Amino acid sequence: FIAEGGGTLPHEAGRRFGIRSMMSIAIYPKVGKPWEFGLHQCSYARAWTPDEEKLLREIARRMADALTGLLSRRDLQRHEAELLRVNRELRDSLFDAVSAVAATVELRDPYTAGHQRRVAQLATAIARELGLPERNIEGLQLAGAVHDVGKIKIPSETLTKPGRLSPLEFALIQEHPRSGYDILKSIAFPWPVADIVLQHHERLDGSGYPQALKGDGILLEAQIIAVADVVEAMMSDRPYRPGLGIEAALQEVESKRGTFYRADIVDACVALFRDKDFRLESPSA
Repeated sequence: FIAEGGGTLPHEAGRRFGIRSMMSIAIYPKVGKPWEFGLHQCSYARAWTPDEEKLLREIARRMADALTGLLSRRDLQRHEAELLRVNRELRDSLFDAVSAVAATVELRDPYTAGHQRRVAQLATAIARELGLPERNIEGLQLAGAVHDVGKIKIPSETLTKPGRLSPLEFALIQEHPRSGYDILKSIAFPWPVADIVLQHHERLDGSGYPQALKGDGILLEAQIIAVADVVEAMMSDRPYRPGLGIEAALQEVESKRGTFYRADIVDACVALFRDKDFRLESPSA
């Protein structure tokens, strides 16, 4: 029999049941409590030979190794479960903080209320359509939710201007990716959120801003947000025009497929709306 806890086996109790010879040895795994392993013999006293004692000790040693592995795995599983719980809480706190920052920007521009959230929604849907790993999609969702945070440095009257922007005003608008990068770069995100924000107005052919990056020099996540940003903006009302609708938005990105925007990203976006009945949440949600 085996008794947990490392105590003395009940020899006196054993004799009452006719057990005349007992041999026991403690098992000490490297983690957890000691155990005790014992054998009994009913027929006669002093039944165990030195070789049998040696065998029992070897069995006990192997059992100790096995228990060490079992208990270590059990402790590791508990530790991993706790780490997962803490990571979920940290992730939720991070998303809450980012959402608060995004809401602060949108308060200054009622026409784009919900824009960042809806861009994040579309960008994550495109990423899943492309088969990106879930971890990358989490970073993309965060970046999408704050991609216009740099607009906090732009005067409200410029953001909400109903007419055509002057060259100076447009140049000011073009600074918002860099301003967003400056705001986010010191935050230790587990994803390149600041760089994604910096690059979300770059274009494949180098015609974008602020760095005129080309092709693979632009982060994939930034290229996804670029398509989602254009589609959402064209669908929605703006101070200078009413929303143009999803077909106009899709035709716009299709017309620049392979020049401004990656072909696979455009195709994934178009497939979502035309083939899979994807719908963005309402701007007032």
